[in-house]
Amino acid sequence: MIQLKEIDKFIESRFQRIFILKGVNLTIEEGEFITLMGPSGAGKSTLLNILGLLDEDYSGEYFFGERNIRKMRERDLSNLHKSEFGYIFQAYHLIDELTVYENIETPLLYRKVSSNERKSIIADLLDRFNMVAKKDLFPAQLSGGQQQLVGIARAIAGRPRVLLADEPTGNLHSGQAKEIMEVFQELHRDGTTIIQATHARENADYGTRLINLFDGRIESDEAI
Repeated sequence: MIQLKEIDKFIESRFQRIFILKGVNLTIEEGEFITLMGPSGAGKSTLLNILGLLDEDYSGEYFFGERNIRKMRERDLSNLHKSEFGYIFQAYHLIDELTVYENIETPLLYRKVSSNERKSIIADLLDRFNMVAKKDLFPAQLSGGQQQLVGIARAIAGRPRVLLADEPTGNLHSGQAKEIMEVFQELHRDGTTIIQATHARENADYGTRLINLFDGRIESDEAI
C-alpha cells in the first residue's frame, strides 16, 4: 500500500547537514497497525508527517499503491490527502472558530457525505466519547483532554483508509487512553491501516508491528 525508498530529511546548517531521517526504507501493507517508537528527536513525528503527505521537503521516493507521490500534481495530492488519510495531532489542530460538532463534521464535508449521514455519524461519535453536552462549545471552552477527544472523533469520522496518530493518548487519563486504543483496535479489525507514534509501550501492544527509530534511522522492525 505504502512504500518509502531511501528517504532522507535534513536541515542545512552553516557548517553541516543535520539529518532528521536517514536512509529510511519502509513498506506498509493495507490493514497493518504499526507503532513508531523511539526517544525524543528520533524522527517519529517527521516520518509520520511524510507518510501523511504533510511534509514534502525530503529526498527519496514515496509510493501510495501504484502512484509515485513525488510526481503527482498538487491538486491530485491534495485530493489524495483529503480522501484517504485521517490525522490525530499532538497539538489538536482544531479550528477555533468552529464548534465541536462543526470540527467533527469537517472531513465529512470534504468527502461530500450527505446531510443525514453526517448527522448520524457525528451523533454516534459524540455519544461514543461522551461529548453530546459539549457539541455546541468551541475548542477554547474545552480541556486539553476534551480537545484531544474531538480531534480523534474528527480523524475517524470519515473512515479513512489510513489513520495517522501522533501521541494520540498523550493528553488523556488512563481510562480515556484505554478507550481510544480500543477504538483504534476496532478500526483496525474493520480494515483501517493505522500508524501511530508514541512513547507508551502499552499502546504498541494493541498493534501488529513495532518499528523503533533512533537518530533518524530504523533500528528495528518486528511483528508483535
